[in-house]
Amino acid sequence: MEIGKIIAIGLVGTIFAVLLKRENPQLAMLLAAVTGILIFGIICVPLGRLIGLLRETAETAGVGDGYFAVVLKVIGIAYLTQFGAQLCADAGEGTVAAKIELAGKILMMTAAAPVLIGLLELVMGLV
Repeated sequence: MEIGKIIAIGLVGTIFAVLLKRENPQLAMLLAAVTGILIFGIICVPLGRLIGLLRETAETAGVGDGYFAVVLKVIGIAYLTQFGAQLCADAGEGTVAAKIELAGKILMMTAAAPVLIGLLELVMGLV
């Protein structure tokens, strides 16, 4: 079961990072980053299954591949942005974390722009 592995890796990583923080803060931060990457690796397989299920559901509902791809892209950007920003915040770099969050928001708007333009064109066609 994935959640058991995730909790175990998280707890072990946290305990070692806390113990290392006094002696070697850089190594503790690296250990925390590796722990996060390991957890991310574990969730990749279930995430792939979820994306497959959502893709099938979108096809059944008649949602175009273009719209579905945009939604997945935006969700991916959001999660990766949060992951990167949290790593920076944990390292005490709140300013860098804020810049990553701003960049993520801009990239999400950029990825969603084709859908927004299509919606505006549809509305303008009704007027």
